[in-house]
Amino acid sequence: MIVSSQTVDALVQNSWNAVRDKVENGDNLSSEKTLVFLFAMEITHRVGKNLKIDFENQCYSNLQGSSRYLDLLFYTDENYKVAIEFKLPRKSAGGASNQPETREAIYRDIGRLHYLKNNTIKPKACFFLMAINEPAYLNTGNYKRSPNLITSHGHEINPNNNIQIDGVSLNGVQAIFNWRGIVTQNDRFICEGLYSWLDPIRV
Repeated sequence: MIVSSQTVDALVQNSWNAVRDKVENGDNLSSEKTLVFLFAMEITHRVGKNLKIDFENQCYSNLQGSSRYLDLLFYTDENYKVAIEFKLPRKSAGGASNQPETREAIYRDIGRLHYLKNNTIKPKACFFLMAINEPAYLNTGNYKRSPNLITSHGHEINPNNNIQIDGVSLNGVQAIFNWRGIVTQNDRFICEGLYSWLDPIRV
């Protein structure tokens, strides 16, 4: 397979679906790094030996913030590169994830993918992928910190937004948080299985 504008959306969606099925059927998901690796394996399986993969490409070196690295870059043609960021916030035995900080990180990743399209590696397609095991991300809340950084099911990022994270603007980004693997309980969304899975957001 050649990774191109004609194949990339189906390739990313089908690979993401396969990762979801494997994890929900018992494959280990111990960390975000594991999620990235499982996805890369699925992409490799579908594309074949012509695929080039780069983990942790240092493409954000000119930006503010702690992270300088892109989670995954893949391509079969130097002229059609695909950039992907992943998030896997999870509650553990010790309690919930830091939701306000994580919501900022989610929007930061989306903004940085938007930045990449015109800077440094200039990928032709960018995607944001995310899975969660705590329902706080699925529902709206009374946010005291960063009240406009919402990840709830059905929330849309309007392209005329004025959101900035670490100096990176999301103006022009249009996206919707559409979650799979959710059910309603007491008028709130919860995870149906082990995780809920965000439909790939193409930036």
